[in-house]
Amino acid sequence: MSVMLARFAANLAFLTLFALLVGAYSARTASAGELQEYCRLRGLEANQFAGIGLVTGLEDSGDSMKDASGTAQSLAGLLAKELSIRSDVKSLAKVKSVALVSVTLDIPTTGARSGDRFDIRVSAVGTATSLARGQLHASPLKLPFEPPVGIAWLPYAVGSGQIEVDPTNPRIGVIRGGAQMVRDVLQNPIEGDAITLIIAPQYAGYATASSLADLVNDELSLSGYSDCARVIDQGAITVRIPQIALPEANAFIARLMTFTVPGDLVRTPARVVIDRANEVITVDDRVEFRPAAVTAGTLRITTMSPPPQPSVDAPMTDTVAWAGIATSESGRNSMKLRSLLDALIELDVPFSTQVAVLRSLKTQGAMKAEIIEQ
Repeated sequence: MSVMLARFAANLAFLTLFALLVGAYSARTASAGELQEYCRLRGLEANQFAGIGLVTGLEDSGDSMKDASGTAQSLAGLLAKELSIRSDVKSLAKVKSVALVSVTLDIPTTGARSGDRFDIRVSAVGTATSLARGQLHASPLKLPFEPPVGIAWLPYAVGSGQIEVDPTNPRIGVIRGGAQMVRDVLQNPIEGDAITLIIAPQYAGYATASSLADLVNDELSLSGYSDCARVIDQGAITVRIPQIALPEANAFIARLMTFTVPGDLVRTPARVVIDRANEVITVDDRVEFRPAAVTAGTLRITTMSPPPQPSVDAPMTDTVAWAGIATSESGRNSMKLRSLLDALIELDVPFSTQVAVLRSLKTQGAMKAEIIEQ
């Protein structure tokens, strides 16, 4: 390795370590948040509606009517219904400008009102090679599951419009503002005289649930309400709305969700999160390790110490197969984030090996942390 390349690698390692340590420091010194940053209200969930539609106007990139009989049948039905044109599947065999697509619409947690518009996603169902320049014919969008017996399966929205295809896959695309709501989607978190707080998965745990319930009870006690919050499980808390507050329940909920939560109240276990898709490992600054040594397959660690008269052309090298993960401060029996990062940077191991090292440390009980892989 040349001197310039070695210096570049060292600087890059230092900058990476600095950025991670700054992030860890920021996390430790973060100001208090609000209850709504850690919990959501049950009943205020996002909804998805779906449907099947026909895309027209394709330039010979649509479904092959010979192989996609469903598309031909749908087109024949559409012509008969809207134009009173009778046709059979055989007569449509040469049509290549039409494609059968699935259509999906996501409604936010705030719900929707009749007349609102949202983006919709479309994806080819049949043999179409591209939806570029296609136009989605008006398609009803309903709940993706059948309603109970006796209840009509009515559409909540109608989707149509010009498709913008995905640059990496022309068989899928989006229609901006392509769905218009024809029915209201109303959200209501109140169940009788209570609401349920769902703790975000990354914060869920009995310790956090108990702390948050105590916080809510303490805050409400200032207004004369007692024992309103109760822990259901490690991810949910029920809060009873006092009778006097029921007429203005929405105002009560708004106040509740803005209660201040001190940063040290959310008690989650130390965690290592591994994002395989992006090859990112995030290490909580509370993660601790007992002294251990690591070897990483055929990789070697080379250190250089110059002779009495330093010479870049003739350095002294020392190559070893092991890197120590050990206590760096006297009187301590564990180490934290900086020592682990130093060891991984020194090893200069690839992502997959870093993951293996962390798993191995966890298996042998040398790492005090929960590993979450995504």
